[in-house]
Amino acid sequence: MTSLSNSGPDKATVASIAPWILSVAASSTDRQIIDKVVLGNGKTLAGIGINGFSLNGTTFPLVDGKNVVASECSDSSVGCLNSTLVKGKIVLCNKPQGDDGASSAGAVGSILKNEPFEYDASIFLLPASSLSADRHDIVASYINSTKEPQATILKSEAVKDRNAPKIASYSSRGPSIFAPEILKPDITAPGTEILAAYSPIVSPTSSDEDKRRVKYSILTGTSMACPHASGVAAYVKTFHPNWSAAAIKSAIMTTASPMNATKILGAELGYGSGQINPTKAAYPGLVYDASKEDYIKLLCGLGYDEKELRLISGDNSTCPKVSTKTLARNLNYPSMTAMVKPSKSFNVTFHRTVTNVGFANSTYKATTFTKSKVKIVVEPEVLSFKSLYEKKSFVVSVTGGQRVLPTDYSMASSSLVWSDGSHSVRSPVFVFALLT
Repeated sequence: MTSLSNSGPDKATVASIAPWILSVAASSTDRQIIDKVVLGNGKTLAGIGINGFSLNGTTFPLVDGKNVVASECSDSSVGCLNSTLVKGKIVLCNKPQGDDGASSAGAVGSILKNEPFEYDASIFLLPASSLSADRHDIVASYINSTKEPQATILKSEAVKDRNAPKIASYSSRGPSIFAPEILKPDITAPGTEILAAYSPIVSPTSSDEDKRRVKYSILTGTSMACPHASGVAAYVKTFHPNWSAAAIKSAIMTTASPMNATKILGAELGYGSGQINPTKAAYPGLVYDASKEDYIKLLCGLGYDEKELRLISGDNSTCPKVSTKTLARNLNYPSMTAMVKPSKSFNVTFHRTVTNVGFANSTYKATTFTKSKVKIVVEPEVLSFKSLYEKKSFVVSVTGGQRVLPTDYSMASSSLVWSDGSHSVRSPVFVFALLT
C-alpha cells in the first residue's frame, strides 16, 4: 500500500503502479479551513490557509507588494520587499508564497494569490490568507481606488464543505504508462487538511524564522490519504485474518462509494474505484483474489525478461509458456480497464473470477451502469454459490462505435455491480482512448 504521489492534475503522473499494491489518491473532507480578509470598505473575502494568528479585528494599512519592492529587486518575492515601506502593514503578494518574505520585512500580514487547481491550505508564518485570482483582483482594485486602503485578516475557521469529497488537484492521475490497462489509482481517501502527528524538530512552516514547535499539525498530500487506507486494511484484517492482501484490497475497492465522473478531472484516472468506505469494506460479499503466480504471468505478459522478473519476485521465477501469459486487462483485478484507439470501434473483454465470502447458498445478479454510448454484456448474469469460498467465473464484454471515444484521452465511465440483496460488489468498467 502506498500513496499515489502529488503531481496532479496532469495525466499519467501516477508513481504507484504495481497491481499488488493498493495505490491511494487524495480527496478533500467536509471540513474546510478558511481565512477571511476584511477590507476597509467592509467587503469580506474568504481565502484558504492555516492562520493561527489573530489581529483582534484591528485594521492595518494595505499595500500592493509590487509598489514596495526594494530597489535591487524586480518583484515582491522573498527578500525583495522594502522594509521601510512594509513595516506595520499588510502586503498583497502576487504569488502563492510570500508570507515569509513579508514577515522578514516587518509586515503584520500578507494576502497571497492562490494558483489554479490549488485548494489545500498552507500554514502561515504571520497573519495571512491565500485568495483565488478573482478575489485577489478585488483587493488589488480596492488598493488602486482607495486613498488609504486598510484591511484585517481573521483567524482561521472551519466551515462545512457540502461538495466533499472532491479529488485533490495535487493528487496524481493515471493512466500508468507501463500498464495502462491496470487502473491506477485504486482508491481515494481523505488527504487534504488532515490533522496529523508532527515532529518537534522543525517548525510547522519549516521556516528558520518560525520558532514554533508543535506535536500536531495540519498536513496535506497523498501521504495523508494512504494512512487512512492502511487503517482500513488493518481493520478488515481483524475480521478476516486469513485473507490474502489481494482479497483485502478487493474488499476495499469494491465497497468504495462511487464518485461523479462528470465533475472530476480525469474521472476514474483520478479517483479509481471511488471514496473509501471503512464500514462496508469488512463485509464485501465477493472478492477478486489473486496469487503471486497471477502477478508473474502478468509481468511476463507485459514483456519483463527473466532477470527483471526475478528482481521483482525475489526468487527464481520464470515465465510460463506464451499461451498462459496474462493480458493486463485479464488480471483478476477488482476494476476493469481497457485502452483503445481514438475514433475506432472497439470490442474488449474482461475475464474475472470471484470468491464468495458473504453467505452460503447465495445468488448474485449483475447490473451494469453507464452514461456512455457503450454496450456492456455480462456472461453469465447470475452467479449462484452453495458454500463459502466457492469461486465462480464470468466474462464482461464492452463494445462501442467510432464516435464513443473520438479523441485522445476521451473516456467512457461505467460500472458493474454484483448484488445478492445484502452486498453490492462494484467494479469500475473503464475504457479510454489513447494514441500509442
